[in-house]
Amino acid sequence: MIILFILLIAIIFLLIVNHKTLQETKELATNVSFDKITEALPNNEEICKEIQKQVGHECEIQLDSNAKSSAYIFFQDKMILSDTESSRKNYTRVLFIAHECVHSVQDKKTHWINFTLANIKNLYDFILFILLLFGKGSLELIMISFLISFLSFYYRIILEADAVYRSVMVSKKYLGKKNLDSIAEKYEEIIPKTIAGMYFSYISPILIKLAVFVLMNCII
Repeated sequence: MIILFILLIAIIFLLIVNHKTLQETKELATNVSFDKITEALPNNEEICKEIQKQVGHECEIQLDSNAKSSAYIFFQDKMILSDTESSRKNYTRVLFIAHECVHSVQDKKTHWINFTLANIKNLYDFILFILLLFGKGSLELIMISFLISFLSFYYRIILEADAVYRSVMVSKKYLGKKNLDSIAEKYEEIIPKTIAGMYFSYISPILIKLAVFVLMNCII
């Protein structure tokens, strides 16, 4: 029960800090005057094509009007771009498109390791959940789940942190050609908060899952 108490304290702390970080990031990403300036830029697909040429790798681009965020699917070498109204108008769109373009040129072995570990983690956690339901789990098995999750988190962070930092440089180069250096400078203010929020958003689910497993192990 001591472990569960410590986990709950850590989770509450992380959720509070993460909420504050997300609010600060949202405020930094809200700038009506910059939004109006970037309206003159091409649409998201055209921006993506230009940045792809800039980073030296072109792949399939798919627009999705329902997606809240964009993503790069490495094993299909395909980029799904959010095409919502907010994604088309917000001045940070170049930064987030550049982020996915950086993912497309990252080491494929690291992508595969991240993908494999994520699936191993999901499979192991599913099996562990079933075992705990039938009272067959143990703290040792739960700790293995934590170690697999931590290893998966490590490789995910390698990819994401690299993409976050490099996306600023890529954006700077793209916006510099459009004489929009002031916007690129604003991106540098967003990055520290983005990195912090990313860490919190990845760690919190791991701790919540661990707390649930520990609780199940105690009561079943």
